[in-house]
Amino acid sequence: HYYITNNLRMDPSAPPSYNDATHNENTQYFNPEVTIKQPLGYAEQGESSVVVSSITPGGLRLDKAKKIGDRLVIDFEKHACCPWETTGLDPDCKNYVPDELRIKGITQGIWVEWCEELMKVQKKSPSISGCLCLFCFPGLMVQSILCAVFCPTSGDHCLKCLPCFYGDWHAGIGKWQRTVNEVLNKKDMHAKLKTYKPHNKAPKSIAYKDRIAGKDENYEMSMLEIALTAAESQKLISESWDNGVNDGCTSGRGRLL
Repeated sequence: HYYITNNLRMDPSAPPSYNDATHNENTQYFNPEVTIKQPLGYAEQGESSVVVSSITPGGLRLDKAKKIGDRLVIDFEKHACCPWETTGLDPDCKNYVPDELRIKGITQGIWVEWCEELMKVQKKSPSISGCLCLFCFPGLMVQSILCAVFCPTSGDHCLKCLPCFYGDWHAGIGKWQRTVNEVLNKKDMHAKLKTYKPHNKAPKSIAYKDRIAGKDENYEMSMLEIALTAAESQKLISESWDNGVNDGCTSGRGRLL
C-alpha cells in the first residue's frame, strides 16, 4: 500500500497519522484492502465471510465513527439552512459497518439498511429557513410567541404530517431507534440520537471542528451515539436526548432530537 502526500510517494511502512489523514486534503489512502474474518454465523446469506475493515492501518476510520470510551460517536446534522441541502449522516457512513459492531454480529447488510432508513426519516426534517418562516413570517415576534406557546409543532398527533408540523419526523426518529435497539440490546449495545447546546458540551467527533466553524452558542449539535457494553448501554438508556436544549414550549413537546 502506498500513501501519496503532495504528489510524493511515501514508504508503505510509514502510513500517515490519524490527524494527517483527516486534516490534510492532499493525503490519500490508496487501495485499503484490509480484511478481517467475520465470525462464523455472522454473515448474511450470500455475504462473504471475508470483509473490509472500517479502520485503515494508519488509524483512519472509514466508517466516520470515533470511539470515545465505550461508545461510538457518529456525526449527525439534524437541520440544514435550506430544504435542498443534505442532512443526517455522512453519505459515506453506510459503506463500512464499524468493526465494534461487526464483531458482535452486525453485518454490512444490516448496517446499510439502518443507515438508509435513518436517511429516509431525515428527509422529513425541517430546514432552518422553513422554521423561521413558520415561526416568524409574517407576524415576526408576535407570531413567534404564539407558535411557541400554542402550536404542538413537534407532537405525535393526527396532523403531524402537515407541512407546518414536524411530528412525523420526531415519530420517525423514535421508531428508527426502537427498531435498531431491538437488535442491539440483545448484543449488549444501545443507540441513541442526542443533541447538545451549547456545542462545547458535545463529544469531540471526527467532524466536530468543521461543524462548529462559524457557529455560536445557539447551535444545537446532534450526534448518533452507540454504547458498546452492557454497562455503558444502561448508562446511555438513562440519559436524555436533550443536553442543554431545554425546550419547554408547547412547540417543543414530542421532540426526540
